[in-house]
Amino acid sequence: MKTKAKTSANSTLILIGLLAIIGISVLWFAGTYNGLVRQENSIIAANEDLQNVHTSIFNQIKSQGLSVEKYGTMVTQAITTAIEGRYGKNGSQAAMQWIQEQNPTIDSKIFDKLQVVIEAGYNKFESSQRTKIDKLRVYDNTMDSLFTGFVARNIMGFPKKVTDDMRKTITSAETSEMMKTKEMKTIDPFAH
Repeated sequence: MKTKAKTSANSTLILIGLLAIIGISVLWFAGTYNGLVRQENSIIAANEDLQNVHTSIFNQIKSQGLSVEKYGTMVTQAITTAIEGRYGKNGSQAAMQWIQEQNPTIDSKIFDKLQVVIEAGYNKFESSQRTKIDKLRVYDNTMDSLFTGFVARNIMGFPKKVTDDMRKTITSAETSEMMKTKEMKTIDPFAH
């Protein structure tokens, strides 16, 4: 009888052990799957955020640039009106004298403000792109790990949403050329 009871107890332990292994495996599988879904969604959101940041930067710079242009036009119109009012339409020589006397200028604060908007925009874009790169690194580390990566690719079917296009880093032609030639040229801020 003891043998039958012992066999029954062993069978129960084996069954409990198998159920525990299956339960742990299911939990691991579900956790891994859900984690990868969250990582992919995070990468997609970071990629979309880059678009949002770029649109914001573009609109801010364009608006500031239009303000500078409009201000310059207004100053030019004011000078023209003042000259024509004082010297007539053909009073160019007297107009030059007036310009020298008045020394009209466009306030440099307008250009300073535009430069601040441009710099802040570039910094924000760089930060958003760096966030996307970091999210891709974490995702790639998971996908490249031995067991998890194998299961994720061959059983779970990942990557599901992360495309090669999302992996691309937005760069300038100059940076692309530097990466190709492995040579960094001196930057001339006044070159066109």
